Amino acid sequence: MGERPVFSVGGMETVAKDAGHGGAAVRVMGTPRSGTNLAKHLVENYLKVPVVFDQGFWKHGVFPALMNGRDIDHGGLPIIVMSKDPVSQILSWFRLARNDTIFKPNGNLASFLTRPFEVRQDFTKPKRMEYRFRSPADYWNQFYFAMDALRRAGVPVHFMGYEQLVSTPALSLHMLSHFLGRTRPFDIRTGVEIPGHTLDASNDIDRAGTHEQTPFDPARAELASALARIGWRNASLILRAVDDDVLAATGRAGFRQTCREAVGAKAVLRSLVGFW
Repeated sequence: MGERPVFSVGGMETVAKDAGHGGAAVRVMGTPRSGTNLAKHLVENYLKVPVVFDQGFWKHGVFPALMNGRDIDHGGLPIIVMSKDPVSQILSWFRLARNDTIFKPNGNLASFLTRPFEVRQDFTKPKRMEYRFRSPADYWNQFYFAMDALRRAGVPVHFMGYEQLVSTPALSLHMLSHFLGRTRPFDIRTGVEIPGHTLDASNDIDRAGTHEQTPFDPARAELASALARIGWRNASLILRAVDDDVLAATGRAGFRQTCREAVGAKAVLRSLVGFW
């Protein structure tokens, strides 16, 4: 095994854990359930680049304003930012909040969407970091606005949509290989296998768990499926709260119209009967 890549965070040298591959490391960030673990799996297995999650700062935390004099200190690594459309994303957070781990439970879906939203690290107990936002949509806005601000400041940041990674993994890896400056870009004709089961949540400290994994459901990446589950009334609450600039930054400039076109009878019915 070669030497582990070294980078600087806040003026201190940090060693990136080697994932068993050659080449420089890359940082992957994203909100919970945005596909960070899937991105890590594909980047390490197909591009042979080790992935850093939580060294220097938490992969799910709003990017901190680390400074080195007048310069932004981003840790010296290129950053892949994973995102999922806000409707599907926030619905998945609601499901996850029921476990009372990374998110604090907050009643039914309607109250979950509109009340203060708490996010907490799940692997640094008891000294874990916690955040509070006005709502889940506020967290989505703040996280991705900060990452886009980092990109606009000249830091190497590449946004990747979860939907894109799942539906066209070879093309996505091809784009990532260009972003990482590979001399031989990933061949889009290469067969890429998406794991048949959901991946364990992982970080740079703990080993992956060994609990029983659930089958991977491609429908979770489909907006129409999320709309049918969440209902148009609740989806409208999210759409009113998300920021247009942030939607554009994540590659979803026409997302509001996309939602209107994707909404079906099930979404309307759930709104009428108050399913949630």
